[in-house]
Order: sequence, then structure tokens, then C-alpha cells
Amino acid sequence: ILPLEKLFSPSSEDTEELPELLKEFCVSTTISEHLLKYNMYAGRKTPIGWSKSNIVGKSFDFQVQVDNAKKVYDNFITGQKYSNSAKKIKLSFKCPEITFLGTTSTYSSTYRNVSGILLQTDGFNALLDCGEMTVGQMVRLYGLEKAHEHISKLSFLYISHIHFDHCGGSMLAAEIYYKINNKPLKILCPIRTLPWFKYLSSVFKVPLDLVPLGKLVVEKEMQQQLLADTGVKVDLCVAKHTRDSWCVAITTENWKIAYSGDTMPNKPFVNIGKDCDILIHEATHQSSLAEDAAKKKHSTVKQAIEIGQEMNAKYTILTHFSLRYQKLPPIIDEKVPENVAFAHDFMRVTEGNIEE
Repeated sequence: ILPLEKLFSPSSEDTEELPELLKEFCVSTTISEHLLKYNMYAGRKTPIGWSKSNIVGKSFDFQVQVDNAKKVYDNFITGQKYSNSAKKIKLSFKCPEITFLGTTSTYSSTYRNVSGILLQTDGFNALLDCGEMTVGQMVRLYGLEKAHEHISKLSFLYISHIHFDHCGGSMLAAEIYYKINNKPLKILCPIRTLPWFKYLSSVFKVPLDLVPLGKLVVEKEMQQQLLADTGVKVDLCVAKHTRDSWCVAITTENWKIAYSGDTMPNKPFVNIGKDCDILIHEATHQSSLAEDAAKKKHSTVKQAIEIGQEMNAKYTILTHFSLRYQKLPPIIDEKVPENVAFAHDFMRVTEGNIEE
């Protein structure tokens, strides 16, 4: 957390001896302190300079932010220990166990890995995205033997889009699956990823069962075959992110889970995820950075919460935080609803009752 900056403005006595050219720079200034941050944003019309508008001013209530951060950790964040003893969020309906193997964006940091979510139930297991080191995270959490066992039971691997922080660990998972089961892993993936997967398949000599998401949307026979093979219904819509990006809703008789992948607020996703039990939505930026989120085609915390409310989701779990939030998630000024949680690596969501 940033220290509270001390602001001052130079007096006329301090500046009267300065040349006119330098006087314009003598405006409110911040004293540099340990851990002080000065943010510079690309694409802004006004150049960044030494002005009050570009630094945290006196209106910033530091203690409120600290109290808000503590409240988020006390009430919502679980799984802070990197071990099998990770805490669990307990839910009031029958659902798969959901394990977050990575909750940051772009590339791994000291405290968070990139995207990877493991769903586990009797008869159905899936990975929603598989960024680099996803398998390594499973080994850390379960141990080598148990991690390979979980991978061998995968019904499919779902890839939301081509960015490496969502698909970089796919081939290692596919290789482990093939060596154990002697058959290719089914990968639901964007058409843009097909050349990449086919090339890696030839290099690693690991066959893959590739199911293009674009074809899965329009071909009913493929949908019926997937339902017969896995026992789940998969609904898809195009995400508002890079080209050929997707959002997904997975439905069984007992539960429905919607996963945004990377996207800006997206009405078609609200439609396919309507009345879901759990919404897993990206919240890359804090609410005050809506302009920057739009430029990068991501969502803010506030936008993700609003999507959950529009969707009428029972519970919303936020993930995929920017690297600027390595430990604390991007907290908003508004009160966080009780049915919203901030994900952390190794957090596990299980069946049961929510504890206050």
C-alpha cells in the first residue's frame, strides 16, 4: 500500500530568484518516500508533468483505503497459503470444486500465476484456460502424482483466446494426458490457435483432439457430440477482446458456471450466462481506470460486478488482475456485495454454505 504523500507548494520567496522558464515547474510537489508510486499512462491527451492532477492529492483518504483492503482480505480472499491447507469458499448448492491456479494477467509474478482454473466433479473435469506454469501450480498444490492424476481425468481443456497467458501451458498438460491415457486430449480452442497447436503437436509428437470454438457454435452435431462425450452443455459467445476471443457458459443438471475469459463488458455474455450459479469474470483494472481498461479491451472491478448483477449470478468471483496488483486485488470505493469474492492463487471453491 502506498504511503500517504506529503504535498507542498513553493512560496513566492522560493521562486522569485528563478528564471521565468523554471517558474512554471514550481507547482505542488510530492516528497519521494519508500514505495512511492508515480503512474504514467500511455495515450493521454495531456502530457504527464509535475501537477496535482497526476499525483495522489490531499483528498485521498489513506485510512479508508487501508480499512477497505483489510475488509476484503477478512471477508473474501481465501487460499493465501501455498499448500494443500488452502482455505475454501463454501457454497450453498451442488457444484464442482473450482481451484484457481492463476489469477494475474500478462505474465506470472511472485505472488500470482497467469490464468488457469480447474473444475472437478464426479465424471467431469476441465481446465478453463491453461497459461504457462499451470501444470507447475498443480504440482505445487497436489504433488506430482496427484497432479498427473487430475490431468489424466480431464474431459477437455478450454482456451478462451490466443494470448500466451491463457494457453502457454496447454502442450505440457496435453503431453501428460496422452502419456497416461494413450489418447489425445480434447482442446476447445479458437480457430486462430489451430496452426500453433498443430505445429506444437508435430514438434512434441503429441496428438491433439482440437475442437474449433467457431465451428462448435454453428454446428449442432459437434455440440451434441460434446454433450455425449462430456455430459455438459457448452454455450459460447464472442468476447470483446482480441480477434477470435470467447466467453463460455458450462451447464449440467446440477449447476451452471459462466467464465468470461478476457473481455470488456459484454451483453451476449450476460445472455448465455443468465441465472448462473457462479460467474468467474476478469477484473483487470480498478474502477477508476475505466478509460485504460477500454483501451486494452478489459473490464474493471465495478464493471465485472455489474455484469454479475445483470446476469443474476448467485456468486461472482473476480480474477485476472493487472500486474500492478500483485498482492491486493484492485479495490473499489463502493461497498463490495457479499456474493462477490476476489480470487487468489490456490483458492478453492467447494460445495457447502457461505460463511460470513
